[in-house]
Amino acid sequence: MAIDFVQIDAFTDRPLYGNPAAVVFDADEISTEIMQKIAREMNLSETVFILDPTTSGADYRARIFTPMNELPFAGHPTLAAASAVLDRVPDKMNTTLLRQECGIGIVPVEVIETESGRLLRMTQGVPSYRDVRFSRETVARMLGCAESDLASTPFEVVSTGVPWLIVELSRFGAISSLDPDQGLILRECKSIGAAGVTVFVEKKDGSKERIRVRTFAPGEGVAEDPVCGSGNGSVAAFIARHKDVGARTGAYLSEQGIEIGRDGLIHASWEENDGVLTVRIGGSTALSASGKLHI
Repeated sequence: MAIDFVQIDAFTDRPLYGNPAAVVFDADEISTEIMQKIAREMNLSETVFILDPTTSGADYRARIFTPMNELPFAGHPTLAAASAVLDRVPDKMNTTLLRQECGIGIVPVEVIETESGRLLRMTQGVPSYRDVRFSRETVARMLGCAESDLASTPFEVVSTGVPWLIVELSRFGAISSLDPDQGLILRECKSIGAAGVTVFVEKKDGSKERIRVRTFAPGEGVAEDPVCGSGNGSVAAFIARHKDVGARTGAYLSEQGIEIGRDGLIHASWEENDGVLTVRIGGSTALSASGKLHI
């Protein structure tokens, strides 16, 4: 059986940058076991399979796999899937909104035309927060940095669809010199039910990007995720709660992937209405490969 697939780089408008995701079409007849094998074969942080929707109002259904597990949601494969559907399905090519069915429900993806090209922006799940009783010494060992490099904000597991341990750094120079202990991250994140750790730091240099981010998820078979959409969603929820306290809305640009040569740009925003925080994460996409799977 030959099945079409594409590889889309998310959070960039240049092939070979941002975060690559494989998108496999017409996947209704592919078993879960084979999906996991394909994701392992692709060896990307995520592979997404496009299926017919089972929920009224959805445009398509997406199943998302890391090399190790299926996820209910992930950010960059959501952008990749939406980009592939827009380019492949004739009656969706001119739409301004796609509704993706996945493990957390319906994820709306807006299609926004800008002067620099097409921007896709997803609305993520309602944020949840859990306190983590890690010592500063433990977190510093996990990240391979000095305790003084950790900011005073709390360590929390934050989820807008995927739970991430969120850690803020106190100085910009520390983020590029991190030397993460992958084994320790795997063990400690597993103990708290987190997919991995997402680290951010304020730039404070007058550049257009407010923060830089890095994400480590060895438990999912991903030593470092180039540009993590769900991780950035969790960071946005964290910033809204701990950094921009009292603000009803917020928006900024984030950069990720710099340290591993996969530069990506994330458009993050949030708004609070009646105590409910809505987080949106957006970015560009670029087609980098296409072909067929023979299974």
